Amino acid sequence: MMNRRQMLAATVAAIAIGLAPHAFAQDKQVGGEINVLSWGNYIDFALPAFEKKYGTKVNIDYYADEKEAMNKIRATGLGTYDVVFLGVGFEEVAMKQALIDPIDVTKLVNFKDMYAPFQKPKADGVHDHVTYSWGANGLIAYDPSKTGGEIKSWKEVYSGKFKGRIGKIDKSNEQTYRTTFQSGMEYGPLTDDQWATIAKTLESSMPQVRTVYQHYDEMAQLLAAGEIWIADTDDGGYRQAKAKGVNIALAYPEEGFIAWYDGPCLVKDAPNLEAAYAFIDHMISPEVQAQLGKELGYAPANQKAVALMDPALRASLGVDEAEANLSRVQFQRSLGAAYEGKATEVWQKAKAQVQ
Repeated sequence: MMNRRQMLAATVAAIAIGLAPHAFAQDKQVGGEINVLSWGNYIDFALPAFEKKYGTKVNIDYYADEKEAMNKIRATGLGTYDVVFLGVGFEEVAMKQALIDPIDVTKLVNFKDMYAPFQKPKADGVHDHVTYSWGANGLIAYDPSKTGGEIKSWKEVYSGKFKGRIGKIDKSNEQTYRTTFQSGMEYGPLTDDQWATIAKTLESSMPQVRTVYQHYDEMAQLLAAGEIWIADTDDGGYRQAKAKGVNIALAYPEEGFIAWYDGPCLVKDAPNLEAAYAFIDHMISPEVQAQLGKELGYAPANQKAVALMDPALRASLGVDEAEANLSRVQFQRSLGAAYEGKATEVWQKAKAQVQ
């Protein structure tokens, strides 16, 4: 017969069970197998720990891009794959095409530890993915020994002070959203008048540009040689240049910037649902997120991962700066074929001023 203390403990436990989210026990052996679609060598480092922890075999299939991934789901039929990794915008396409199901984030123990921007559902309240990796675009790399100090904004970059020492990346979409922010507008669909403003801003900026480069390796070479002092970059391009010993700093422009993300989605009619949720939760765990920085050079999406990272790695990835700017981030999304076409048209015309 239970005493009062035992009865109280049992009552509290029962209430806790009734109120708690329906998350699985992290130390539970799930067993069986799981079928995953991903880019090559993108998640492989995290698979052995998952298989050991849950006793679940991972069958991984690779693809070159998201279109191929979705074609594979269609070709094999729903009920074959459990989890697919999709990049920004493609999860929305997959959801509209009924290839993935909403994710019940209450089943993910680690979801509550994600940075706040990564916990937000879509406008309809649905979580169609969870964020495994992310990165910031539309940033400024600069050599402080040449610029004479810190750069904080596009206004400073194009003040005229650095004419002939600025480089730009040859990517029409990136130039469009950089110039959108530079022009004081919000990222998103643009009206004809707004496109005209972007074209005008580029027209006034491009005479200050020394060169247009094709990729971030070229950017690093130009900065190292002193050909340019300031460059367009994303956080990945910056890290690559830093790893090569280039003396540069990174600025998250005051006018704004955007970020990409990607991560696991739950394939519709997943045959191994419990294993699928265990797998998704594993990929956003602090341990995997900390290792992600070491293996692939991405800042973590789970804030608890930071404490597990080597201080030197944290510094090289700019994790502290990324954390400080996360509250300002706007996430990239698909804006349609008309937007893409107009971005190409405006950028090609502007680029001709430099070439």
